Amino acid sequence: MLTKGTTVCLVARHGRTALNKAKAFRGKANPPLDDVGIKEAQELAKFLESFDIFSIICSDKQRATQTADIIAKKQKIPVHQTEFLRALDVGDFSGKKRTPETESELQTYLDDPDCQIPGGESLNDFKNRIHPCIVEAVDLFCKLETPSLIVAHSSIIHEVGTMFKNNHKGVLVEPGGAVAIYFNGSKLDVEPIFKPLSISGSHAETIT
Repeated sequence: MLTKGTTVCLVARHGRTALNKAKAFRGKANPPLDDVGIKEAQELAKFLESFDIFSIICSDKQRATQTADIIAKKQKIPVHQTEFLRALDVGDFSGKKRTPETESELQTYLDDPDCQIPGGESLNDFKNRIHPCIVEAVDLFCKLETPSLIVAHSSIIHEVGTMFKNNHKGVLVEPGGAVAIYFNGSKLDVEPIFKPLSISGSHAETIT
């Protein structure tokens, strides 16, 4: 039963990788968590102990599976991997440094959502892949009345923001952060709930 403030689903971003640190596109690249990313995943796992999560669904990329496994070990809950939760496939941009020039070039493909990114996928293909995953997670709550946790990528957080706030940057979190899809009393909404451990070593923060 949905009451105001009920958390329906949690969506977390994997911890930091070397490509995050280098400010490079990840896309279909498959880097592992770096030392900071592992610490961020551990902080996230500790924060999520306060939630009664029945399962974790994660991208099959190792940065996501490592993060999910750290959380699962803490809570002793099952992890289900799926290729459908992979990041937006930016194709030939994967691994390239983010610069004003490369970001502008990629944006030309995102502005035409039916246009396939060279070596990757179109924005609409990505949306058609992600939307059913989010809808299924919400439907599972309606059946079980216990939220699931999705562990994925920044592009998935962007899409969750678009779905529930019509703003793809509206709830974006840094690596290791998390957002909650919840019932605000009239409809489903989404808000950031956890700020990860910073690179400088300051404490993780619960967002209120």
